[in-house]
Amino acid sequence: MVLTTASLFLLVVAVLLNSPALFYMSTAMMATIGASRLQAWLSVRGLRFERYAPAMVRVGELVTVDITVWSERKIRRPLVTVSDHMPGRLTCADLTPTLPVAPAYRQPVHTQYRFRPLRRGVFRWSRLTVFGTDALGLLTMPRQYEADPVEITVLPAPVPIPFELPTSAGWGFAETEHGKARGLGIQPRSIREYQSGDALKYVHWPSTARHQRMMVKEFETGSHAAVAFFLQTTRGSEIGEGADTTLELMCSHAAYLTSWLLRQGVDVTFPENQDGLRTGLAFEREQAALRFLAGIQADSEQSLADRLRRCKPLLEPGGSVCVFVAVAEQDLPDALTDLARSGHPVNVIAYDADKFAARQGSGAKLSLLNTRVSLRGSRLGGRLPRQHISAAERGNMEALRNTGARVQSASLEDGAP
Repeated sequence: MVLTTASLFLLVVAVLLNSPALFYMSTAMMATIGASRLQAWLSVRGLRFERYAPAMVRVGELVTVDITVWSERKIRRPLVTVSDHMPGRLTCADLTPTLPVAPAYRQPVHTQYRFRPLRRGVFRWSRLTVFGTDALGLLTMPRQYEADPVEITVLPAPVPIPFELPTSAGWGFAETEHGKARGLGIQPRSIREYQSGDALKYVHWPSTARHQRMMVKEFETGSHAAVAFFLQTTRGSEIGEGADTTLELMCSHAAYLTSWLLRQGVDVTFPENQDGLRTGLAFEREQAALRFLAGIQADSEQSLADRLRRCKPLLEPGGSVCVFVAVAEQDLPDALTDLARSGHPVNVIAYDADKFAARQGSGAKLSLLNTRVSLRGSRLGGRLPRQHISAAERGNMEALRNTGARVQSASLEDGAP
């Protein structure tokens, strides 16, 4: 734009002063600009792209996306830069730019960029923009392309949280310590991945050869333990912004507990998703649970209490229930009382939504009133109240404890990812 303005200014001055030298100079500048614009325009035409990205990563891991560029025209191109259109929900850090490349006719040229995802989820995108320049670097021309879509599943990063199952009646030991745990029993239970400290005599060589990593046998050692996880996913119940939301921390805590309990031999389930959690090796069930957690969104039209009642017949007899809740629900204590009366020990992890809301901008802050409000989306036609109270509020915590549940609070300070 500056060069175009300068050339036009010289042309006007040349006409006013009747100066052939200035006229020739302005003409040369216009010709150079036109040639540069044509070269930049051609540099971003007739390209083809392919992406490669890992199908599954964890929050915080470094992701490398490779982009292959082909030129479908027999022209010499200057350097072009590729910019990918990642989804807006994909909160990331340490994003690097792609290296400029000069595509050649029918010869693949590779470039790449890297980033660290900060939020779990299933992300899919296909669009990208190519920026081409002329040989002198005077002009830049963009062009959008649609490439084959790429999909990345970002698994939640495990965040430790204290957790204890009720002790077995009359025996004085915890199910997680003496239940269906790995140990030196007689009856083999399953095959799992080798961990530091495992005896080499228990290596299962056929599975080791098949999976290309060390696998060991684990054995039955005692009584049975089962835990069912329920996360609050009612529309409007996720408090916070970006990677610092109640649901993100819930999923990170659930990921940690799932891994820990499965390695202890506990039967871990998400009753609303049974795919891959009942069969296979322990690490395979863990991966299935993490994929389920990666896809969870706060978009359910049902309240948590309604979901607990609906899934009650699916629970293991006597199995424990762990409930993750961020926003108080009027009917939740009744649902927990019903579970306790049916012989299901209940653990509740209540998140301090006030602290998550404080992280939001002033225009997006939620007012968490000290008034009990129902989150029954089914009764409100999916429209939830804009004002609700934190599940960790003292009155709500007391109501939950009165159901006989073991209740603990969690906040951003408890190792948020």
